[in-house]
Amino acid sequence: MPGDELDSIPGLAENHKRVLARKAGITSLRALADADQRAVYTALASIRPRPSLARIAAWQHEARSRLGDGVNDQSAWQTAASFAVIFAQRQVDGRWERRLEAEQTEVEPAPEPRQWASWDCGPLCDWMRGQLGPAADEAGVADRAGVAEEPAPVEPAPVEPAAAVGAPERARLRIDSVTITDAAHDVDLISAGHLVTAQPGDLRTPVRMRFTVHGGRAGQQLRAAVWFRRPDGPGWSPQDPVTVPASGQAEFDLSAVPAGGHDVRLLAWATDPGARLAAVSLPRLTFRQQAGTQQAGTQQAGTQQAGTQP
Repeated sequence: MPGDELDSIPGLAENHKRVLARKAGITSLRALADADQRAVYTALASIRPRPSLARIAAWQHEARSRLGDGVNDQSAWQTAASFAVIFAQRQVDGRWERRLEAEQTEVEPAPEPRQWASWDCGPLCDWMRGQLGPAADEAGVADRAGVAEEPAPVEPAPVEPAAAVGAPERARLRIDSVTITDAAHDVDLISAGHLVTAQPGDLRTPVRMRFTVHGGRAGQQLRAAVWFRRPDGPGWSPQDPVTVPASGQAEFDLSAVPAGGHDVRLLAWATDPGARLAAVSLPRLTFRQQAGTQQAGTQQAGTQQAGTQP
């Protein structure tokens, strides 16, 4: 029966195996050992509680050990967690007040961002390390001992300085709509703050993303960024952050995104500390090269070559 050999992996339950077989084609120790860690994490999005990256790393470490090639994995870099960090500041009575804001980007649903009342990165780094969970070897020991993995405890948000006492609650930004436009059609991904398209299909250049952000206070400047995740390295953005006008409507040009599938996250924040960061994970976007573009380029090259003939 397919997947029987995966029974030897501690902590890999029947529901995990069913989803991995259906969504990622993983039915053997070799397939699990060679799988991309991010692809496994994405495939298990519907599982509750969702296995962490550390737990997946432990499964793969165990699979490689049973296949006799666990040593080869020691030099491979693997993403344990990723975070979006914002350095915010505002001027009050002639002096600068500064604050850090951070969010763990691969957690679904997105948790509330954390804030710290200065640019001292020590507490921030301590918090980020606390979100990593046990290392792969530690997670494996916990599995073999029969200890169930528990999510990291949620710490209360740090108290703002005394100036915040009695101040109005910070505005809650929300991304109300996201629409993708490519060479053939428009696709609504988010409408009224809710996901409406699970898979937009292949996108062909030129590609643009239009979105709407609401919830900021009058006169508050908002910024937005689109963040592409990499399974094997740091994330990247095809365009610098944009300023969101008073209408709340802005867009990104995604025509330069390379072909292939991409996991994308859209972020919006205020340039002062008066609003909570908003973030949404979009359905996986698959970019394809416009066939006509390549053909036109070939024809143009042929025309130029013909023009050089005597």
